[in-house]
Amino acid sequence: MNKDFRKILEESLPPGEIELLLASLDTSPPVSIRQHVRKTDKELFPGTQVVSWCPTGRYLDERPVFTLDPRFHAGAYYVQEASGMSLWQMEPFFKALKAPRVLDACAAPGGKSTLLLDIMPRNGLLVSNEVIRSRVPVLTQNIARWGYTNVVVTQNDPGAFTGLQGYFDVLVTDVPCSGEGLFRKEPGSRNNWSLAHVDLCVMRQQRILKDLWPSLREGGLLLYSTCTFNRKEDEQQVEWICQKLGAHILLGPEKYYPHRIRGEGFFMALLQKQEDPTSTGHNETAYMLRKQGAFGKVHAPSGTPDFLKEDYVYAMKGPLLKAFPALWHQEMTGMEKVLNVVHSGIAVAERKGNDWIPAADLALTVDLKKDAFTHYEVDLPGAIAFLRRDSLTLPAGMKKGFVLIIYEDFPLGFVKNLGNRSNNLHPISRRILMPADRLNTTK
Repeated sequence: MNKDFRKILEESLPPGEIELLLASLDTSPPVSIRQHVRKTDKELFPGTQVVSWCPTGRYLDERPVFTLDPRFHAGAYYVQEASGMSLWQMEPFFKALKAPRVLDACAAPGGKSTLLLDIMPRNGLLVSNEVIRSRVPVLTQNIARWGYTNVVVTQNDPGAFTGLQGYFDVLVTDVPCSGEGLFRKEPGSRNNWSLAHVDLCVMRQQRILKDLWPSLREGGLLLYSTCTFNRKEDEQQVEWICQKLGAHILLGPEKYYPHRIRGEGFFMALLQKQEDPTSTGHNETAYMLRKQGAFGKVHAPSGTPDFLKEDYVYAMKGPLLKAFPALWHQEMTGMEKVLNVVHSGIAVAERKGNDWIPAADLALTVDLKKDAFTHYEVDLPGAIAFLRRDSLTLPAGMKKGFVLIIYEDFPLGFVKNLGNRSNNLHPISRRILMPADRLNTTK
């Protein structure tokens, strides 16, 4: 590493630790996953070590071929770097909030959004935003796999959120940074590092924070995090937030170094926005969104199948039937007047003639009724065949119509049983292309 990087480290670490950190950057990064708290209560990888700061996090001894593990596609777990799971420490703060509105402002690929959904109250609302358009599809797909319906996925510049004055109870800002914590995982990123790039990141981070700050209500929480080591983007930015924006620290700052913990570089601090004693606490933005929502209390169209367990409001968007949590449907649809909304609620089914063709995301939701469809349990080769969009041969005598494919108790998706054959309804965009002869490497 160059002398400028060493100088940066000297500002943060005792002399004896600098060589330890540099040496750790040339070792293999650990592999870790986070289990879905509502989809399973069993150990998916028995005998693995728990991530100490995240009860659902697990270290794996080796990296399996996740693409060929049907449980990954079912959303039974998320592959996430261990130090990023430290956001689980926010759980006690979430417990004190009633139906919180949460913004994950820099969300792709979705690790922090899925973790937030696990620790948020179930009656909360998450807006998961990604600025870079090319990263939105993977974010949307990971949100769909995780199976929660109280999510809106947006693609907006942070400046767009100034229209949501005081709306959010929590802002999560895992801001773009110089990425020093990626030097082990992505060695090529070392070539892009410079002091000038660090300074550019500092300015970008401050612009993002200033743009988002008005959307956080007084007394609301800000989680600031980076995957870098230097004080300019970490501790000094927290000081700037306190002095320039008006906040105080609730938790941290905490710094994760790869030579100290089993993980990559990560920094986080939880802050609280100062309260105005004259404020009424009335959320005028929420009222505005409810007023301009696309519809009020709309019931499902006549003949709509009842697939979901909870209290939902249904609406047709062209031929597509969508469902929204009853508590949030007006605000979720109202956001489409303010933000570029890519996904919200859940796609339930498409109307085609007299048929309701179930949407792929319906199979993955945690609120799907168990008896809504006929089930067909498949083994590992059968699950891979389904995920490759191959044709499945179902047992003779099985009820015709839509069948939910299950692997190890995890729903994967649907086929339509025609009797002598079946149509695979797994989306083309999600099919796996990896050769099935690598199956023996998944266990």
